[in-house]
Amino acid sequence: MNTLQSLVLPNLHVPASEDMSLRLNDRAWARLDAGCVEFDTGGVASTDTFYNGLSVGAWQRRCALATLSLVVAGVGDFVLRIGLHRSGQASLWLAEHALSLAEGAPVELPLPAWPTLADGMLFWTLRARRPGRLDGAAWVTADAPRQPVRLGIVITHFNRQQQVLPAIERLRRTLLQRPDLQPHITLTVVDNSGNLGLEPGPGVEVIPSRNLGGTGGFMRGLLALKDGGAHTHALFMDDDASCEADAIARTFALLRHATDPGLAVCGALLREAAPWQLLEKGARFDGQVRPLSPGLDMRRVDHLLEAERVTVRPDYGAWWFFAFPIGEVKAYPFPFFVRGDDIHFGLANRFRIATLNGVACLGEDFSVKHSPMTAYLDARYHLVLALRAGGKARSGVSWVASRLFVKQLSAYHYSSARAVALAVRHVLQGPSFFNEHIDLAAVRAEIASWQPDEKLRPIDRSAYQARPPRQGREGRGRRLLRLLTLQGFLLPDALLKNRMTLQDKAFHGRAGAVFRYRSVLYEHQPSGTGYVAVYDRPRFFAELRGFIRLWRELLRRLPA
Repeated sequence: MNTLQSLVLPNLHVPASEDMSLRLNDRAWARLDAGCVEFDTGGVASTDTFYNGLSVGAWQRRCALATLSLVVAGVGDFVLRIGLHRSGQASLWLAEHALSLAEGAPVELPLPAWPTLADGMLFWTLRARRPGRLDGAAWVTADAPRQPVRLGIVITHFNRQQQVLPAIERLRRTLLQRPDLQPHITLTVVDNSGNLGLEPGPGVEVIPSRNLGGTGGFMRGLLALKDGGAHTHALFMDDDASCEADAIARTFALLRHATDPGLAVCGALLREAAPWQLLEKGARFDGQVRPLSPGLDMRRVDHLLEAERVTVRPDYGAWWFFAFPIGEVKAYPFPFFVRGDDIHFGLANRFRIATLNGVACLGEDFSVKHSPMTAYLDARYHLVLALRAGGKARSGVSWVASRLFVKQLSAYHYSSARAVALAVRHVLQGPSFFNEHIDLAAVRAEIASWQPDEKLRPIDRSAYQARPPRQGREGRGRRLLRLLTLQGFLLPDALLKNRMTLQDKAFHGRAGAVFRYRSVLYEHQPSGTGYVAVYDRPRFFAELRGFIRLWRELLRRLPA
């Protein structure tokens, strides 16, 4: 039997609400330390969840499996039911079994109805007839793999020892030492900071490297896999490996059984502060990033079914979790250092990308990470990709001006606005700039030397008397007034409000809510951090004049 996906239990390693893995009544509870579920008589566990529901459509469309069975291990007497949730239709029960489980004697339950299923989410429930324990379970198939897969996990590290070392140890324990996976999965760590202190071992290679960002690190790892000649696929992952280990194992299984040998797999991103909230399940890029299925609640069955509906294919897989066939790589990414490299890699190679519930990473909101440095990186990659778009270049570069520059400037983020202008200046220098500044050391030093007015710091919220943000839709008259007065910077001082308003930390402030306030408190409430941005007329016009000069030059040279 070949395992497709194993039961993911609530644990201490990956933060998530319990109902992302199991739905338990008050007579069943998960042992976070022991990796099992304990039952009193009448205890019920159900797997119609993000991590444990089996996505019928994804496996049937991608793999055309002929057989499917459920293997259950534990101790005690249970009644097990297998069911199917379907979007917009009633749920079905497909089978019921009375089980007597004994230590070390897993029970296999074939599912004869499997070939007739086309879509929906397969799940099972377990009800205890007396006290017992569930140790594990897995969906398996008797179908032989369609192609050999040797998967090389590539992690790029830079000064995150406290995160990456425990993550690597967890991958060793849960994946690299599993007898069924040991011959097929390896780990390559590219150490961009040269200070990880990790010794190579069975299945683990460590490559010291110059710091060329995520782009350079991941490409160094990919070249090592390619030159070694033993791997068929690569999996790029964040250096904290903030995903369930079975996400990697079921990605490996999907690639092995796929009817398309060129299939790639993109992991979803869950919001770290609210691990049930889906930030994206793949994305498209048309000059702007368009996340797929954002905002869905992965605790809800209807949202789980919605997330698996395939209406739009992703253009690229973000490098927090992206597995792809090495043989399909025809172009390496543009040397962006970070930001935009994964988009370019996906667009240039046109991978055929699948997504799957349960294959996901946890990540911090990108808006929280926003700073002048990320504003520079975002503007630079948007400009380069816009220039590659040929006839659509003008609309792409105009979006950088209207969105990335103007929105920063109008929200009193003068350093971020200056960073966007710096990106324009550097792109105007052409490919030579990227060759000469491949490590971005000089750029990072320059931006770091600027006034640190957008840096999140711990704040005492009670020390600020900030008015709540303006609610409701902005009227046309007020919006016109903002435009005619350049966001109030042409107004006399007497018409400004000598008060502070509050904004959630995001990519930029809401210009309509900031209008006429002397200062804005940008707050990230979950971390208790924030900073104050201040109305500054001289800085506003200085940044605006500098940007307009650069913008004219860019538009003049755009045809070339």
